[in-house]
Amino acid sequence: MNLIVNIEEQLHDYLLNQGLISHDTKWLPQTGGRTNKVWRLIGNQDLICKLYLNSSSNPLFANTPTAEYQCLSLLKGTGVAPDLYEFLETPFGQILLYFYIEGPIWEQGAESVANLLCRVHELKPPPKLRILSGLSNDIKNHGLDILKKLTSTHKDKLLGLCPNVTISDITPVLIHTDVVAGNLIFGPEGLRLIDWQCPALGDPVVDVAMFLSPGMHMIYGTGNFTAFEREAFLRGLSLYLRARYDQVGLLYHWRLAAYCLWRADQGELGYEGAALAEIALLEEAQ
Repeated sequence: MNLIVNIEEQLHDYLLNQGLISHDTKWLPQTGGRTNKVWRLIGNQDLICKLYLNSSSNPLFANTPTAEYQCLSLLKGTGVAPDLYEFLETPFGQILLYFYIEGPIWEQGAESVANLLCRVHELKPPPKLRILSGLSNDIKNHGLDILKKLTSTHKDKLLGLCPNVTISDITPVLIHTDVVAGNLIFGPEGLRLIDWQCPALGDPVVDVAMFLSPGMHMIYGTGNFTAFEREAFLRGLSLYLRARYDQVGLLYHWRLAAYCLWRADQGELGYEGAALAEIALLEEAQ
């Protein structure tokens, strides 16, 4: 606790000296962030402050501060993401400041998520984003690489559930990659996507499968995601994207199950159950 308070005090003084916050700014730790330290700063401005931590070991989600900065710079004013305030290289690490969005996380109204993703996927991406292959063999090999790291008793079962999919690559578009309820905020001006630290150029089905993931709905407390909501979301997609999800979506769910087992191996609460939810989806589709 003293360490957390100490870093808050140091960051406060640093940002104050930079003229970015006021002396009486209140620091409120945010609990949603699972990778970096995040605070809400209430002062002359109402901001989110994100201090990036080194988390290069994650096999699925990158933690790329400059990419998030580039995305928020590009997306400013588009109505799909928070508005950027400042990005800094500091003695404590890289820090991103953006305007706080007042509102609840997503719980219902899946068609609004589909509409938001369609807008995101049509935007021109920033330069030099990482590129994710949409080839089925590459997706499968990525999942196998994650499975090699596991000690889970569910490992062999998941290996036997790998979907037999062959699909061509797709012209890559801007994707968020982590479209979960905790990153979808209903603000005063509509739905927004936050936490752009792992964006990419890639297959938009990545975003579709992530939002439809039963495991992620379990982790983020929307585990009662209904068949009605699922269908409403799919109806909001283009016919091409829905057809592509029908072709390759299960392979992305299979890889996500492997990732959830990896998180469970790291001692993360709830992720074994999330993996089993993905496995149940795979079994149901057989």
